[in-house]
Amino acid sequence: MLETDASRGANWYAVVLAGGQGARFWPLSRRDNPKQFLSISDSGESLIQATCRRVDSLVGKERTVIVTNILHEKRIRAEVPSARVLSEPIGRNTTAAIAFAAFVIEAADPGAVMFVLPADHAVSSEENLRKTLSRAGEVAEKEDLLVTVGIPPSRPDTAYGYIQRGSSLEGEFSFRVARFYEKPSLSRAKKYVESGDFYWNSGMFAWKAATFIESLKQHLPEERKNLEALRDLACDWSGIDQDELSRVYSQLPSVSVDFAIMEHAKNVAMVEAVPYGWNDVGSWDAWAEHFGKDEANNLLHGDVIAIDSKDNVVVGKDRFIGVVGAQDLVIIDSGDALLVCPREKVQDVRKIVDALKEKEREDLI
Repeated sequence: MLETDASRGANWYAVVLAGGQGARFWPLSRRDNPKQFLSISDSGESLIQATCRRVDSLVGKERTVIVTNILHEKRIRAEVPSARVLSEPIGRNTTAAIAFAAFVIEAADPGAVMFVLPADHAVSSEENLRKTLSRAGEVAEKEDLLVTVGIPPSRPDTAYGYIQRGSSLEGEFSFRVARFYEKPSLSRAKKYVESGDFYWNSGMFAWKAATFIESLKQHLPEERKNLEALRDLACDWSGIDQDELSRVYSQLPSVSVDFAIMEHAKNVAMVEAVPYGWNDVGSWDAWAEHFGKDEANNLLHGDVIAIDSKDNVVVGKDRFIGVVGAQDLVIIDSGDALLVCPREKVQDVRKIVDALKEKEREDLI
């Protein structure tokens, strides 16, 4: 049973989702070294370590729960030893991962509020992030709402989903959600930003564990039997029968919480983020924003020399890389693989991973 600490005030928990691979960070991000273990700091702190540290003062180390793939459990425990770890036998997207955590938390602490956080995002103001999450937690405590965090957009961007705010709730920065929109065209993104009613979808949430469980019953009724089986296992997660967990997980749908729940639920609210310099670190281009550049705006990591070149991202591992006369390229050398692509195509790096899967190149995935 998950332990609780009655000496703390609010019964708030952080649920960190760390089950993905981050295919757009190939060739450094692999199945055995996914994106959340990469670093965007000179200190070497990994993305998941930074995510957990940022919320320590908000929820307490004893109330941080990491949901990860069983293949990464050992490394997760080494990187964040204070966290509780839930290991999925197979990946089933975010709905299953959040449901697993919600069942565990609700069984241990009825009425608990859980923050759902991706393991691989970056922020520049940790204080403002905590202020934002506190606002979201307070809204979730007062009502049975599914609360998401909306980021005021700084530019039209086609890489993000958008949230349209609806009517105001009690409180200056909270609103009903009118609608979610998937990644738009550039012309539509411009209209969203100009309207002032749209926000970037951060993928961060707050809700009572019980509220989310009720939403599962309402929006996934056909999965009731499998979800109840997962709930029964989660009630004593430290002694879970792994074979039974694998059987139950294999029956769950692989669907994101946005598609399964958020886009259909009527009790969805949004808290406007206090500006905290959010970056989902969704590509090598975004990763490069966190490091210093040379006088020609090149980010050079490793044994690299660039001559007559500008605006490049070059990362070397075990060998020297020489770049001459290049502009706006991403060059990533992992030792056994080399990626070369224009910076405008960094969102398509995942296509390489898809192609490798088709060719059954397990050694490179």
